[in-house]
Amino acid sequence: MAFSPSARTNELSNFSFALILALPVLVFLLLVVAYPLGYALWMSTHEISFFGGYKAEYVGLEHFADIWDSKKFWKSVRVTASFTVQSVVLAMVMGLILALILNRPMRFAGLVRTLVILPWCVSLYGTGIMFSQLAKGQTGLGTAIAAALGGTDAVNFVNRDWVIQVLAIGNAWNMTPLVAFFLLANLKTIPTRLYDLAAIDRMSPLETFFNVTLPPLRFTLFVFTCITTVLSMKLFDFIFVLSGGGPGTTSAVLTYQIYKESFKDLDLGYGAAMSFYLLAMILGSTLLLYFIWGRREASNE
Repeated sequence: MAFSPSARTNELSNFSFALILALPVLVFLLLVVAYPLGYALWMSTHEISFFGGYKAEYVGLEHFADIWDSKKFWKSVRVTASFTVQSVVLAMVMGLILALILNRPMRFAGLVRTLVILPWCVSLYGTGIMFSQLAKGQTGLGTAIAAALGGTDAVNFVNRDWVIQVLAIGNAWNMTPLVAFFLLANLKTIPTRLYDLAAIDRMSPLETFFNVTLPPLRFTLFVFTCITTVLSMKLFDFIFVLSGGGPGTTSAVLTYQIYKESFKDLDLGYGAAMSFYLLAMILGSTLLLYFIWGRREASNE
């Protein structure tokens, strides 16, 4: 039988094939995410009590309204925003610098890259313990430096003035290697002839960086800015171990405030409602980044 070009075939389109491959994962994610999200929404509309037996009284949107008027909530939002901005800026700048250094020819490049990736392999719990020892007065790095210079006083950076900066540095230290290695992969794709042309045009190193090196990295920087923003906003264990939300409430980010309301004060409905404000904050931040930065970068790809 001769093949007819006009004959209909049973071949799947690329979209249909991709959908079939992704369907099991999508169903699994729906089951894993939908139930906790739905249950959290149910809790947010109920006043849940454990004293004198379990009771759940429907209160509608009362928790959401109470949170909107809460000074503790707005303070935790400001702390979260400050911590997130500092973490993202540090991680992006340190990651870019590290990628540029690793892209240069060097001896034992494989060993150096293995050592550089190690901070990302450390758990956030372990990172919190390490930075709490480095920043606190009795065992801290500041105290050791002061003693070497002849000082006798302990230098404690886990205080009201510096605790957010310490948390941001520790968080950036943990995430920087991942940012650096993706940027390094991008750097490897830049044709060397572009640098030769820049040299012929007698561009300075700074002009070469902004006109040759940086443009191919901008989309990767945008993606990891979004990723780092989300990870910083939902970070809890590192902050819990290092500062416990203190001193006082100085480092009480929104995730810590949710933990406090839900598991220390046992106000599960209020804590669940607060978690939706965190979700809105994360979604709003990523959408803002996309409309300000990402849409332009996607159109240039």
